[in-house]
Amino acid sequence: MPLDKMDRTILAALGHDGRMTWQAVGRQVHLTGQAVATRVQQMVDDGTIRGFTVLRGDLRRYFITVFMDSPQFDAFEAFLQAHADVESASKIAGEGCYHVTLACGSDADLEAFTQALLRYGRYKVASEMRCVKP
Repeated sequence: MPLDKMDRTILAALGHDGRMTWQAVGRQVHLTGQAVATRVQQMVDDGTIRGFTVLRGDLRRYFITVFMDSPQFDAFEAFLQAHADVESASKIAGEGCYHVTLACGSDADLEAFTQALLRYGRYKVASEMRCVKP
């Protein structure tokens, strides 16, 4: 479903502060809180909004490019879904097969994840130095 100007304005407000109440968003976009809630629910239902999450600033983030050795895509995606430290994962075109963002508390957590990853293929890891835009 194409987004109208009001939907894009609501998304921008929530992107700035995802904890805003529907009433606070409504005041910014000149709608009632109930109207904002309805529009947000429609965007959730149609896949425009895919989830609500907390990004912890106390964790180290690693950006992992995965190069699959075989086409075990379903098994690999199930592995990613089951791993709590995986913050996001995308099937990509270009260099590699998947891009994974891992947020974990220690180098040991990274090592355990990458060891488990080896059953699916090779990988390349980059680490976050500082967040430029949350």
